[in-house]
This record gives sequence, C-alpha cells and structure tokens, in this order.
Amino acid sequence: MDERLNFFKPYERVSASHENQLTRALLVVLRYSPAAHQAWLQLVAPDRRIHALGRPEFATQRMQMSSRGPALAEDEEAMQGISVWLAPDAATLTATVEESDRSQILDGIVTYGTELVVVIENKITWAEATDQPARLNLHGSPVVFKKEPVSISWQRLLDVFSDLVDREDLVPAADRMILGDFFELVEEHFPKLGPYSTLGRCGDHRFRLDRRLDSLLESIVQRSDGKATGWRNLGGTAKIFMAWLGLDKAGGFVCLRMYPADTLGQARAFYRDPASVRAVLALREEGWTIEVNFHWGFTATGYAWSRGPVPVDAYCDYWLRAIGQTREVVRAEWEAYWSQLVADGIVPGIAKQEFDAEFTASKRNKASPRPGLACEFRWPLADARKLDDKGLLAKAVQERLDQMLAALLAPLTGSKASRSVRAVGADWI
Repeated sequence: MDERLNFFKPYERVSASHENQLTRALLVVLRYSPAAHQAWLQLVAPDRRIHALGRPEFATQRMQMSSRGPALAEDEEAMQGISVWLAPDAATLTATVEESDRSQILDGIVTYGTELVVVIENKITWAEATDQPARLNLHGSPVVFKKEPVSISWQRLLDVFSDLVDREDLVPAADRMILGDFFELVEEHFPKLGPYSTLGRCGDHRFRLDRRLDSLLESIVQRSDGKATGWRNLGGTAKIFMAWLGLDKAGGFVCLRMYPADTLGQARAFYRDPASVRAVLALREEGWTIEVNFHWGFTATGYAWSRGPVPVDAYCDYWLRAIGQTREVVRAEWEAYWSQLVADGIVPGIAKQEFDAEFTASKRNKASPRPGLACEFRWPLADARKLDDKGLLAKAVQERLDQMLAALLAPLTGSKASRSVRAVGADWI
C-alpha cells in the first residue's frame, strides 16, 4: 500500500484544497469503506463486484500503474484495465485508450490482484477535458484497457455517497462516519464540487444551487444551448428565444424568467398577434409578474434598459399600434425618436443619458428599439426545496414554462418543434 494512504500518517506537502488531497481522500474512503468502494465500482465497472475481485491495493501519484513485469507466466493472462476521467460535470470521452510514451503521474491507482487495475485522472475545475485518460504509459505492464475511458462526474459520485450516508438501515455506522469526514473535507475545501441532484443537497452554496436549477431547466426543455448558467434557448416560435431559471439576487426565491419581444424581430411577431399579448398579460392572474422591459439593440446585444411612466397594459397597447411602423433608427433620427418616446411615456427623459453613453458616444449608426416584456414566476426557496425533495419541482417549473409558451401560441416543452434549431440573424435587430 502507498504509505500516503495510511490514514494515520500525515500528508501535508500540498495545501488542503489541492486536487491531490482530494484524490488521496477518495482513495482513503475506498480503502476503509467497503460500501463506498462497491458504490464507486458500480459507476466505474457496473459488471464487477468487489467481493469477486482480488484484494484491492491503492496508490496515488505514481508513474507506473502495475508492479507486474512485462513477462507473463505461461498460464497468466494480461490484466484488464479501466481508465477513469473524474471531473466536475465530466463530459463523456470518446477517444480510444492507447499506449503512449509520455511522462505521466497517475493521480490514483486501484489494483485488484492480477485481474483488474483502475487508473484515475482527477480534476477539480470545469476546464476542457484532457487527453490524459486516453494516453497511458504502460511501462511494459501487461494491461489491456477498456476501449474508451469511463467518465464520472464528481457531483454524481458525491450524490451516490450521500445516498449511502442516508441509509442507516444498510450502511454500517463506521462507513457513514468515514463518509461524513470526507464530506466535511469537500464542503470546506472543495465546496463547488458538492452534489446538486436536489436543492436540498446543494445546501446554501449559491454555485451549487445555480447548477441544480440550470440542469433542471435543461432537462425540461431538452436543450443544452444557452448564453450562460441558468439560460436555455427555446425553439418553435419567433416571439421568444430564451428562458432563465435561477435564484434572485437575495437568494430567497427560485425564479423562472421569460422575455417575450426581447428583440425587434421578436416584437414584430408578438405585437402582430394581439391574442398572444392579451394571453401573456392575463398570466398575472396565475401568479406571474409582467413588467415593461424596453431597451435598445445593436446586432446581438441589448443596451440601455429603461421604463417609462406608462403601466404595462398601456405600454402593450402602444406597441400593438406602433409595431407596424417600428424599425431600426438611424443616428440622424435618434433625437426626434427619443423625444416622441418620452412624450408617449414609453421612456423617462433621464434614460437618454445611458442611451447617449452606449450609442451617441459610440461609432454605432443604428439602434433598434426592443419593446419587450419581463415575465417572472417565483417560488420561495424553502418551498422549492420541498418540491425538489419529492421529485416535483421539475413538473412545477415545466407547467409554468408551458403556461407562458401556450400564451405565446408556441410549442410546449417536450414537443419536437420546441427543440428545433432556429436561425438567429434576423433575431438580432
């Protein structure tokens, strides 16, 4: 056994937050907790059972994966090998494992007699996948590796370990204590790695809560594309492009936000359909907040948000009348156009300062009015946790998301049309 994995011997050459410390801690857990080891093995090699393998030996930060020499006895067979890519939200690696002459330091090695060896490449950041799990220096060891590396996310592994801690009826107290110590290490030095299969398991970590809500929205709309965490693109309608699910700034509410008419192209589709406008405004009776979201656009970016004195109903009536004549405004028309918007109560006069900073003082010669709406539905975080614990939060969010899409006469989530890829060129104006 690697002496660095003896629980009672200090190992202090690197900081507690270094990824090598996390690898060491994981191997210690696997060594001392058969329940955790079997759960780990279920992720790495679902067809293997710890009791049917040779006694495991553990090593960390070693160049060679096996002490067996290249020569095999007449009745010996080559050892089977599995290369594991362990990282936050680890993407599936498709590269074929191949022998390499590269210099390597293997983060973790678990050897089961002469039957199986598992080598681990561990990362704690959300960087791009490395090719290291697929390029292994065998140093002459007689190991035949599985064709492709096995990708395991830290969140998934920690979630599995959390399940063990919760099962007092199946998992011995000693194993649960070891896992408890392991979770304390993760919480203190690697808080972003914690599990986020439910809001309850995210604790009070904003990062993990945001990741949970992001993955929840992805599962609902069945699309992974979006401009940032919490955002997902929608398809099937020209009236809206994106939805956002996340926490409000104070962190007390889970918010679903949707922005119809967020560009001039979307606004033309929205306000030319009065029934959709009325249906969206009617969602206020269902608990939605609908507010003015007027701003300006140039290419794909929005600028200079402002809200005038007119209420949202009058604002929508205004654009129902005006959308047919609304177009990009060239620089020579900016002053007159602004004066008209101020006179009509669409923007406050003071908002011209921000417009001037973003447009007048720039080299831009056109500005597109974007007469959008900001629509939001909220759940108190405590209520959302309870729903998520029961497996009901995704359904609750989906119902509200579909409520808005139905008002927009758009395909509901899960339909093929809602996942279609849209051209966005005209959507920028």
